[in-house]
Amino acid sequence: NTYGYVPSDLHESVNHTLDYSYSDYCIAKVAGKLGEKEVAENFMEQSYRYQNLFSLEDRFMVAKDRQGQFKEKFSPFSWGGDYTEGSAWQSTFAVNHDIAGLIALYGGEAAFEEILVELANTPPEYTVEGYGHVIHEMAEMEVNGFGQINVGNQPSFHLPYLFHFIKKPYFAQPLLKQAVNRLFSAGFKGYPGDEDNGSMASWYIFNALGFYPFCPGSGEYLIGMPNFDEAIIHLANKKEIKITTTLNNPQQQFIHRITESAQDFRKCVLSHDEIMKGKDFNFELGMVPNSKCFDETLPTSMSRKAAQAIYS
Repeated sequence: NTYGYVPSDLHESVNHTLDYSYSDYCIAKVAGKLGEKEVAENFMEQSYRYQNLFSLEDRFMVAKDRQGQFKEKFSPFSWGGDYTEGSAWQSTFAVNHDIAGLIALYGGEAAFEEILVELANTPPEYTVEGYGHVIHEMAEMEVNGFGQINVGNQPSFHLPYLFHFIKKPYFAQPLLKQAVNRLFSAGFKGYPGDEDNGSMASWYIFNALGFYPFCPGSGEYLIGMPNFDEAIIHLANKKEIKITTTLNNPQQQFIHRITESAQDFRKCVLSHDEIMKGKDFNFELGMVPNSKCFDETLPTSMSRKAAQAIYS
């Protein structure tokens, strides 16, 4: 509260700042439900504090000291220290409640697309300054071979879905299909990382079904890439969600068309309320991306306001 961020002399200061920002967003949502308007407004304002650690020069979230100076000799490949089980590559995008605000920090959708492409195509390299040795999450990222998108650990679970916020979810579809089929199995290797409290299995289940809770608290799921020819979800209210997938072959890595009860479904977002009504979805896959599959609907972000204070 004093600095608007967790100072760099405290452990994992960047991730704590980002986590607290998201937590404040969730508190604001609960306060809003309870009719506590002033509390909701205060915590919503605090949830913007992640912006205080964005370095325009480095293009990443970087630790700051108590005098407000960014850390010198910054490297986006350095694990630990200022970051939790990762580097700036994995941690910078952990503002699930306000990706629109993060896009504004980068200067717009074109610049954000550029950094996401770099995220995916940068080799899975790392340095060990923060830990002093190789930890298993580093080794798993290297073995998994998904660039800097380390799906084998929680800080990276949401990264493929960032493309939805620039109206290009078709960038995520082959990433998700490859991750589900190459990194998970029923054999000895099983998971691409350690199974912390069910998180890895939960990631697999949601992504194999074809939708994912990108920002818990928002009441939304993002459309991903289904992996089964047919799946039926039995809801607690006795209704069902049926998901069928046609042309579900290894070479079909994109969604060509989605229908819901035989009508075109073109949003990349599903609300929880919609899901609880019961749905009948059919995903038709294709070999090349269909940029017209989805309309211009964007997932919810906390706000669309630009981070003017950063640029001033």
